[in-house]
Amino acid sequence: MSDIQKRIDTLLEAIHNWLSDDNIYLQDAIDQTVREGYFSFEDVKYAVQSIEKNLSREAIAEWVDRAGLRAEQDASGQNVLCLHAGNLPLVGFQDAFATLLSGARYTGKISRKDPYLLPTFLNEVKKTDLWSDRDVQWTHRLDDFEGMQHDAVIFAGSESSVPGVKEAIDELNLAKPDTDFLIRTAHFSLAYLDRNDEQSIHDLTEAIFRYSGKGCRSVAIVVSPFSLDEVKQKLTDQLKSFWLENPQHEYPSPKLKQQFAYNEAVQRPQVWLEYFLLQEGGLEFDQDFVCYWVQGDQSKAAELAQDYGSQLQNIYVSNKVEIPELDQETELLSIAQQPSLSWKPDGVDTLKWLIGIE
Repeated sequence: MSDIQKRIDTLLEAIHNWLSDDNIYLQDAIDQTVREGYFSFEDVKYAVQSIEKNLSREAIAEWVDRAGLRAEQDASGQNVLCLHAGNLPLVGFQDAFATLLSGARYTGKISRKDPYLLPTFLNEVKKTDLWSDRDVQWTHRLDDFEGMQHDAVIFAGSESSVPGVKEAIDELNLAKPDTDFLIRTAHFSLAYLDRNDEQSIHDLTEAIFRYSGKGCRSVAIVVSPFSLDEVKQKLTDQLKSFWLENPQHEYPSPKLKQQFAYNEAVQRPQVWLEYFLLQEGGLEFDQDFVCYWVQGDQSKAAELAQDYGSQLQNIYVSNKVEIPELDQETELLSIAQQPSLSWKPDGVDTLKWLIGIE
């Protein structure tokens, strides 16, 4: 059996044990996460179920094949540092999984905003025969790794945080002169909605409001041939159902209500939802809990994609409609918050990038 096949089998074993109903460590981590107010139970449950849904032997094999991972081309012997984000529950899972799958030695800085969930998976990995003697280590304090140099660093965050992160890495001597960096700074996603049917509005609701709209895959701009007023009632009805099952976990500042009042004063079409605001036009992105509606066609969607460039994570479509002049691939709106195991954050295949390290 090849080393790659052993890694796949072992990771599947770890996943099975991690997601088992008998895993009290994951159950305790979920309880503690919710009890201490990091995320809602509904969002944590959704994140765990999304991983379970998208992680299979077939999905892993497909990713391995597409990335070109093979015996003579993997990341064995490489030290990889993952600086995990914590804006969503288990948001760092893919980076950790890709690092382990690549054959590299994994070192993780766990976010204090999501301190309990990912370590329960890593603990299951450490329990396996294959990784019991290998380096799989993590901490909540970056300085715990002081002097430990790495061949690659994966980091996700805002553009403004990048200089500070690199400074900390230099001060703690965590990188070599030729260390490779994979830095992700996309903030939000765009959806092109050309259908006004119930399923499309349902998918859009999930894409906008799941995780309080905080993820980079969350839709913050909707381009549609329909005006906001045309979909207002359907969207409001869908949202009421969504919030009954997924109560809002975070709440906006009073500034959001001020924006609502301003929109009324200038007669800008909008939908005020107490905890969230949808408005037509006026793209500012100066606060959370706002989604912007732009009436337009595919060309308008392509134009906005170009305007926002690296800030934009994904572009979703409600069906397989093509958007001319678009440089990046689109995804279906229905899977906006349930990405495949091999999805490409900021357009980069993490596994392929890892095995390309020299």
